[in-house]
Formats: sequence, C-alpha cells, structure tokens
Amino acid sequence: MTVRVRMFAAVRDAAGTAEVQVDAGPLPRLLDELCRRHGDLFARRLAVSTVLVDGTAVDREADIEVPDGAEVVLLPPVSGGDR
Repeated sequence: MTVRVRMFAAVRDAAGTAEVQVDAGPLPRLLDELCRRHGDLFARRLAVSTVLVDGTAVDREADIEVPDGAEVVLLPPVSGGDR
C-alpha cells in the first residue's frame, strides 16, 4: 500500500527528487518518514510548505489517514517577481 508524494520548487530541491513513494498511513508519520529520508534542509522547507492530500489542503499535524493510492503534494511558499 503506497502513496505518491510529489514535491515542487525548494522542497523538491532539498529532497533531490520530484516524486517518491511512501507507505500509506497517518499523515504525521508519512511526513516524519520523508524528513528522515531527506534530512534537515528538507524538514525546514516542509515546515513552511502547504500539504495537499488528493487536492485538498490539510494541516501537517492533522490526524488523518492517507489511504493507499492517494497523492500528497508538497508546495513551498512562492513569491512574485518584479512588475
């Protein structure tokens, strides 16, 4: 039972990859596993990122179950350019 995790911008750079697979389960455990895999810089960037589960933004600490086949997206904050 796996979950697809897609990462963008600074989170992707910190992880060194745009996509990984992790075991389905509680969201906090899933995110902790990603931090263990990818290190401190990843964890710092994740701390300020938006987490989406199947297209819905969720709190990183939410006690929700991420089911088999779900997609988790990690989006760091973005800023606009000069006008």
